[in-house]
Amino acid sequence: MSQQTSSFSKDENRDRFVAFSFAASDLLLEVTIDQKISFSAGKVESLTGQTATKLNNKDIYDLFTSNDTNMIYALLRGAQKSGRSGPIMVSIKNSKTNKAYKAMMMGMCLPDNDHIFLTLNATPSFLEFLASSDYQDSKLLDEKQFEASAIKAFQDAKKSSKSLDVTFIETEKIDEYKKSMEHEDAVNFTDNLQMILKQDSYNGNTASQVDENRYCVIHGEEISSDEIEEKIQNLINKTNSNRGVFDPNNIGVKSKTVEADMEVLSEREARRAMIYTINQIEAEGLDSIQDDLSKSFDDYLQENADKITSLKRLIGQQDFKLNFQPIIYIPSEEICHYEALVRFDSENSPFELITFGEDVGIAPDIDMAILKQAIGYLQKNLKSAPDLKIAVNISGQSIQSEDFFNKMLDLLDDTECSPKNLMFEITESTNIGDLEKVNDYLQRLRGRKFEICLDDFGAGAASFQYLNSLDIDCVKIDGKYVRDAVVSPRDEAMVRNLVRMCQDLNITTVAEMVETEEQLKYLIDIGVDKAQGWLFGKPNSKAEYTKR
Repeated sequence: MSQQTSSFSKDENRDRFVAFSFAASDLLLEVTIDQKISFSAGKVESLTGQTATKLNNKDIYDLFTSNDTNMIYALLRGAQKSGRSGPIMVSIKNSKTNKAYKAMMMGMCLPDNDHIFLTLNATPSFLEFLASSDYQDSKLLDEKQFEASAIKAFQDAKKSSKSLDVTFIETEKIDEYKKSMEHEDAVNFTDNLQMILKQDSYNGNTASQVDENRYCVIHGEEISSDEIEEKIQNLINKTNSNRGVFDPNNIGVKSKTVEADMEVLSEREARRAMIYTINQIEAEGLDSIQDDLSKSFDDYLQENADKITSLKRLIGQQDFKLNFQPIIYIPSEEICHYEALVRFDSENSPFELITFGEDVGIAPDIDMAILKQAIGYLQKNLKSAPDLKIAVNISGQSIQSEDFFNKMLDLLDDTECSPKNLMFEITESTNIGDLEKVNDYLQRLRGRKFEICLDDFGAGAASFQYLNSLDIDCVKIDGKYVRDAVVSPRDEAMVRNLVRMCQDLNITTVAEMVETEEQLKYLIDIGVDKAQGWLFGKPNSKAEYTKR
């Protein structure tokens, strides 16, 4: 390994080691605030064609192709603002061989140090893995990813009492402009535009493309929409000066910033208001939207007032029914218990109605109504089936509510419901903020001998954080991974290692969506404890099991 000598302290070299190891990369570069290389380590000479000594004080951009300049600049700025930025794909120029080596670059800053540490991974097998995966390089988030990142951003902001803004950008002729370019030029322009948006977004990961000409960026209040507009216009001017085809003033960049007041809104309300605003923009343009998300959420509630009233009526009058799907022991296929699944007599799916209920804050009412009906079903059938056991879903929104929790304890006391017949599944449909408080609630239930299961493990971004913070009895593995484990090495590895980890933690595992004998055999082989799926029985109005 080629390495430049350094007069830095032991602590600083330790920091360098941490920065280098955080991505297990081939090359580490330390860059000063004026974007000069001050330190290099790793495969310096084989990748760059120069020794570490010769790289000292060299401009960082000299090591890469000119097409990478704007993306690298954005990555450096992003790292300075949020502490971490990237990854982006770059091309390292080798001054000896004139070859260009593709590499994945990430940047980070350390506390009390104004230098930026860049790690580059040029290992061919690593790049092949990225090419075969869902990696998006500098691409903006898709709708689903953006929603998840938005909730996380709003949640972080609420915890740290920060203010966030949401800026919507409209570029009237940007798509037409790109179509006038050569393919490579259009790709480079798109990458640079997207990096500008990512660079200014919260934590470098809350920017999305709404449609061909519109974008959405969640960012700190210190960044103005005028700044973002100016950067986009400068990129257009620079690109146009090289082409001379379009009048950059005719492309038309405009924006509008909406305030996200996290003192007024919950994270889920802010997310719903943002999605509502995006839909408004798509339908009517920037001029149609409100100045803050709380007003947009009020508009959303007003527009859905009839739907809210109808759902409240359904819940209040218990105008729904429960179906029951068996969960079986593996490999004996004896029934362990049933999951209670709500069914509304409406054209909307139960999932859509429950999600809508969470959006408008009535998830605790829905969960309480389902719990009451499930206990009522038990009371009617325990005489003929004393070992009957039902699992009831409790949303992340409900379990965080002290009022809901106290009402649930009162209901359990009043009905004298036994833990022999009832257990709870905590769903990830709403992010859990105060994990310590929720864990206290769960331990009070477990102290009464009620089992707690973490539902849809792997479907949400916070699954492992929940597993680390919440003491539970059971994990239900999300059906997507179970379904794909027999055909995807990545999903297979995830499921197998999750099962092994749960075994070490003495946590029971349940596999969802088991539909084939091949899946069942795989689950038996890796030691999953229980299973649920159409292979063993579809949801039924009665908690009974039909042999295959």
